[in-house]
Amino acid sequence: MNIAVLKGSFTLGAADFSRKVLLAATVVVCVRFLSAETFGDYVFLLSFYQIFAVLGGAGLPNAVLRTVARNQRSGIRVGVASVLARLVYILPTAVVMYMVMRFFGFSTQYFPALGLLVLMMIVRGAAENVTFIFQGIEDQLNCAKVGVSQSAVTMLATLAICLTSKDLLLLLGAHVLGGAASALYGFALLRLKGPQSVASGLTISDETRSLLKESHWLNAGIFLASTYNRVDVLLLRRLLTSEAVAVYGAPYRILDLTQIVPASLVGTILPSLCRDKGADSGISHPRTAMRFLLVIAFCLVVTVTVAAPWITLLFFGRRYQGSVPVLRILIWATIPMFWNFMLNTQFIAKSFDRAIAYTASIALVTNVSLNLLLIPKFGYMACAVVTIVTELVLLGANTYFASKIGAIAIPEHFGRLMLTTTLIGGFCLCWCVAGPRYLLAATTLLVIGVLSTPVFRSDFFRSPLAAQVVAVER
Repeated sequence: MNIAVLKGSFTLGAADFSRKVLLAATVVVCVRFLSAETFGDYVFLLSFYQIFAVLGGAGLPNAVLRTVARNQRSGIRVGVASVLARLVYILPTAVVMYMVMRFFGFSTQYFPALGLLVLMMIVRGAAENVTFIFQGIEDQLNCAKVGVSQSAVTMLATLAICLTSKDLLLLLGAHVLGGAASALYGFALLRLKGPQSVASGLTISDETRSLLKESHWLNAGIFLASTYNRVDVLLLRRLLTSEAVAVYGAPYRILDLTQIVPASLVGTILPSLCRDKGADSGISHPRTAMRFLLVIAFCLVVTVTVAAPWITLLFFGRRYQGSVPVLRILIWATIPMFWNFMLNTQFIAKSFDRAIAYTASIALVTNVSLNLLLIPKFGYMACAVVTIVTELVLLGANTYFASKIGAIAIPEHFGRLMLTTTLIGGFCLCWCVAGPRYLLAATTLLVIGVLSTPVFRSDFFRSPLAAQVVAVER
């Protein structure tokens, strides 16, 4: 296994874990101190922001990473150009945000919050661009510093507000403050430690136009992906109540937290894939990475299935007992979701950005259609099931486009992975549905599922012969 990849993934993973734990702690603080109605409005506005933040240039960071990884340029120049490119996207996005809010009938109620959401988009976008510049030069440590600083400042500001005024606008202002602090810190680090080469001869204006040209398909695809991830919250708020949004939105934050695993691995190997290097270096190979991600997803499914009541009680309190079955259903989305992460990474590395937009469009139509059909009858439980169905549809579409460009779509030991999935599914049914009467059957299925998992000693220890072969090749 590639030790450098492991170290880089661990650094990014630890940083992303710290950042998302801080964000999750921010949500938990709000759950504990705010009324269910206020918390529902808070989740609704953050979900609304997350949908439109990607329309405001969320494709830029990956374009920046690809640019820096392939041809290192001045970090400051690329950073400034990426902020200017963000503004080109954000200004029309602000207009669209207002129009959508008005369409839903909430423009008067939430109008003061819209300005804060736009400002949040600018400062957090600038910080995100800087972190991807550091990822492009494989400086995971400074990338981690920028991301964690944002979440830490946001958490502290949110705690102070929850202990005092509990004002919704001030809670959004805490996110603006965190983004501004991390952006300033990131540019300071970039000035001191970022790439300084100016060999390309491009001006900031040239860089801005280049980034806009390279990112428009990525931006469209990531916007559509974020929309299908968050549109269920908007539909819940429109069709039901803020309380329903709260019951569904709380466990969805845990699903967000699980994305640390694929994001850290992808962030480590993507620069090498963009340079067409590392394709045969252990876990850097897409097939190996897929297998490891799926095994980790199985572990998450088992853990959450067993511990969901305690997780919900610990993080959200007794008011959110209705979130337990939601969490147990949502965690199954990690299996196709982790798989999709690696397929999208290959699309980015091969500059096939259109595929991300095409497949996300299919997922969006699926998600909206099923939620509109099922929410009125089944409420927030429908949203959880539809999330899994959407990820499976997305996986099918991604696999199709991967076959068109010769990308790797199937992980190693696929048969054993499917067997493990079936056994773990049987365990979850026995544990959650059948009850204590089937405890022995559940335990048996779990043991066989663990034994069938395709993880081998050779994945963690390189044999002496293999080491000699690598040395000769070098």
